[in-house]
Amino acid sequence: MNLGSMKKLMIKSAKEKLARHKNLGQHSSLSVIQVAELLDIVSGNNEPSTVNSNVFFNNTFSLN
Repeated sequence: MNLGSMKKLMIKSAKEKLARHKNLGQHSSLSVIQVAELLDIVSGNNEPSTVNSNVFFNNTFSLN
């Protein structure tokens, strides 16, 4: 997977997370910071490589 397709995948994932956050409203588990980081990715104000990876993994990743 090249860098361009990784960026596209990250942007697509950010858009999906923001849509889910919008639908859940107050029941969303995303923090204000996480939403801001996702908005930065979608708008292009922030390079995906500098974003906190917790926005995408959200504690669902295990090394076990």
